[in-house]
Amino acid sequence: MKKSGNLKEIMKFAGTYISVCIGSGFATGQEIMQFFSAHGMISILSNMICMIILAYCGANLLEIGKTARLKSSSDIFTYLCGNWVGGFFKVFMPVFFFCSFVVMISGAGASMNQYYGMNKNIGSFILAILALISVLLGMNKVIDILGNIGPMIVIISVGVGIVTIARNYETFCCTNEIISTLNVTKSVDNWWMSSIIYSGLNLIIATPFLVGVGSTAKNKRNCIWGGVIGGIAFAIAAIALNLGIMSDIQNVYIKEIPTLYMADKIGPIVGIMFSIILIAGIYTTAVPLLWSVCSSFAQEKSKKFIIIATICTVLGFIGGRLPFAMLVKFIYPLSGLFGVIIIVAIFIRRLKINMHGINIKVKGL
Repeated sequence: MKKSGNLKEIMKFAGTYISVCIGSGFATGQEIMQFFSAHGMISILSNMICMIILAYCGANLLEIGKTARLKSSSDIFTYLCGNWVGGFFKVFMPVFFFCSFVVMISGAGASMNQYYGMNKNIGSFILAILALISVLLGMNKVIDILGNIGPMIVIISVGVGIVTIARNYETFCCTNEIISTLNVTKSVDNWWMSSIIYSGLNLIIATPFLVGVGSTAKNKRNCIWGGVIGGIAFAIAAIALNLGIMSDIQNVYIKEIPTLYMADKIGPIVGIMFSIILIAGIYTTAVPLLWSVCSSFAQEKSKKFIIIATICTVLGFIGGRLPFAMLVKFIYPLSGLFGVIIIVAIFIRRLKINMHGINIKVKGL
């Protein structure tokens, strides 16, 4: 019973981690195409670097949540970066998370309008209410919800990628030659820097939330395995989509939503399924963002927490009426930069812990 309980928690943590990382950019395929596919076949190596970073950092953040006993999840920034840099992060990040939450609300409205012809404001309102209800239910309920959605998105993404490769195998073998003739947008010019920036883009949103998730864990081992499996599974989904996009790059690169185009080509039912997955991907990022803002100022389920969550949702809905593209252009570059700082801080922290352990052993000889 204990082993099955631990495995269940590990998979929930892994699924939650995946869900947090899968936002509108990943689900549409635009992030994957611009960060990876645009670089050609070398992007497979870039995907592997990203896998290592996400697995390592995810495991560390969940472990910190369990072992450090921080008063607030936002204290992770001072814990990792010190009082000066961490203090800046602690003050600024709630504002940044709120702005990112606004991006998700705007993105949901734009997506529902494009896929289903629904009024943009209605689509934004639906996501805002769902996010508010989820956050008010508490961390444990959020883990249950996100832990189940994440793996489903991975399975469908991998399936769409594999089928697309199988249908375009001949062009896949000529990927580099084809890409050299196209004007595919690159988010980052250097292929290996692209993997680091993309990892940072995901981790900056996930950092305080994963710490909060880790605090609910039964033991440290579950945190480590949850982070490792979650990071690897997310990267596998990214690799599958990357390979699928590259196999049909000459048609996909001009599409606003590459993944939906790929799914539609497989069949109309798959296209409908993937449109739902796209909305789910936005929801699974919106919830952790709203939770991170609220938990920075109040204890979960307290009266203050409920008031802040409600106010943020109302303001988020109002802000979500701004154009989605304009919001993304402002928010995403900052995300990658802040995320890289967090990655470096996690690696330095682990190095210090390891060095401290070596010193203790040396003294004991």
